Amino acid sequence: MCGICGIHGPGASLDPIATMLDQMQHRGPDGTGQWAAPGIALGHRRLSIVDLSERGRQPMFSSDGNIVISVNGEIYNYHELRAELEALGCIFKSDCDSETVIHGWEMWGEASFSRYNGMFAIALWDRRSQALYLVRDRMGIKPIYYWEHSGTTLFASDLRAIVAASGRAEWRMSGTGLAQYLKFENRFGKTTMLEGVSMVEPGHMLKFDANGIQDRVYSDALACEPREADFSTALAEFPLRFGQAIDRHLMSDVPLASYLSSGIDSGMVTLYSARRLTAGQATKGPAAFTGTFDAGGWYDEVSGAALVAGSADLPHTRVTIGADAFRNYFDELVFALEEPRMGTGALPQYLVARKVAETHKVVLTGHGGDELFAGYPVFKFVAMIEALKQGDGRVLLRLVRSLRISELPHIAYFALRGLIGGSERPFLPRLFGQTMLRRLLKAPTFDAVQREEGRNTVSKESGLAALMRQHVQDYLPGLLVVEDKVSMAHSLESRTPFLDNELVDWALSLSLSSKLDGGKLKAIPKAAARGLLPDAIFSMPKRGFPNPLSQWLRGDLAPWAAERLFGPESELGLIFETSQIERFWKSYERSWFRRLRPLDEIATHRIWMLLCLESWIRQYRTHLGVRLVAPCGEERR
Repeated sequence: MCGICGIHGPGASLDPIATMLDQMQHRGPDGTGQWAAPGIALGHRRLSIVDLSERGRQPMFSSDGNIVISVNGEIYNYHELRAELEALGCIFKSDCDSETVIHGWEMWGEASFSRYNGMFAIALWDRRSQALYLVRDRMGIKPIYYWEHSGTTLFASDLRAIVAASGRAEWRMSGTGLAQYLKFENRFGKTTMLEGVSMVEPGHMLKFDANGIQDRVYSDALACEPREADFSTALAEFPLRFGQAIDRHLMSDVPLASYLSSGIDSGMVTLYSARRLTAGQATKGPAAFTGTFDAGGWYDEVSGAALVAGSADLPHTRVTIGADAFRNYFDELVFALEEPRMGTGALPQYLVARKVAETHKVVLTGHGGDELFAGYPVFKFVAMIEALKQGDGRVLLRLVRSLRISELPHIAYFALRGLIGGSERPFLPRLFGQTMLRRLLKAPTFDAVQREEGRNTVSKESGLAALMRQHVQDYLPGLLVVEDKVSMAHSLESRTPFLDNELVDWALSLSLSSKLDGGKLKAIPKAAARGLLPDAIFSMPKRGFPNPLSQWLRGDLAPWAAERLFGPESELGLIFETSQIERFWKSYERSWFRRLRPLDEIATHRIWMLLCLESWIRQYRTHLGVRLVAPCGEERR
């Protein structure tokens, strides 16, 4: 895991590279490298994990000097590809998986990228064609940003590296980015919160040459062929396929750790890994880490996590988090995220990652299990709609009977969302509606957001196809960017075995009915985990990274939050009507929603989003010396 950066165009030089590398020290404390030629410059920060020797330093060059690469990430099928490439006559100079990119390009050209099973952001310069390629893994695990200005393009793993190297004293917010964030607490596709700055989209390859910029899809995870496999067949195949994914993700020359909650996904990742890492060895692994809260009760997952860790005799570290930790680390977290991002769970993730990084460089996570194997109630809602459309009363009745009390608010929400929430991403929760935004935002900012609403087009997909695209292509990359930011802030590489290419292809080929067998969410992994995880785990409720933020905001953090939201030094006055924000906060403080957890979670997310926006504006001014400007007028790309 590393940080990459570069410049393409007539303004290319090493001076901006040094600035960008300085902004990404956290991504690679083990070494730096830079290289320049007319029209191109590349930089690299290294976090040594595979081949710790100097042979793994980057930028890395082909033997004839025609190919230069800077790579962030891991290629998990490196050994198989190396054997294939050596059979074709390629000679490797290192044991670093990134060298595969050089030889893969020499043998297969652009077709090489779809062969890589891994997480990566690749910058590749081909001297012969005078072309730069920026490539992102197909699930969007590793981010890469780019900004084109006056014929020169800057790119980097971190947004703030580009901002710092640009030399600009102010930057306009993106109306599109702000609109998507306020509506969905996320951003989609190439959009960022800064006007003119884009992300390479998951599974995309950008080519920069004399003809301009070409953006092509090299791999679409959703373009898989469906297969006929019932629940029993899928269940029989799962252990082998999941085990192979785990094996690939254990590739490392340093010890591994694992995030562990009381959930199925993290438990399976941890115990499957433990069986392999401890086979024939005296030491136990991976080391398990769990975040917990001093509020206890519903928010405490330590008891379940301890059962899982204890079943394999794994070392288990608990990180206790309270309201003081939230207040003390909130700004630090927002700066690490670089722009407001989804999820109130980001702070617990950040603090647990901080603890893991004291002793480890690599941590395994359970991300992706819910999206691939139907772990959210919305999957059951879509299955009910499909059964209703097909007139299959038997399936519909079985699904209705399977509903748990905890699932009913979610089913009701998406049913109402379909009736009154419009057609834009109907299977993702919407946080701020137009009426609310009209009241809270200043008029010019609301107009900018409203223009984005007018640009939205209705997807031709519906039902399961729309659900999977919204969760795999829209929702999941947002989660993964957060995970990348909170882990790499501490020089920690996080790996996601559930998002292994081969496992993803297999999972997405399965029918929704096989994943909801008996009306159970995530039926396949749950059934496969029987006999592996302690029995008590299966009687525990699905929590979904809960935290007591609503309690803190109405308790110990209330004065701090009020000051940030509408105090005299609040930064929200840039885009919001301060008096309306004050009314909004006071309504939240005394809201009856607090008695209904699902509704209160939505209300708390809104407050979290406002706090993140305020801190983001503040951090750019204090840390980067950049004044953010409210969006207005047409977007300038």
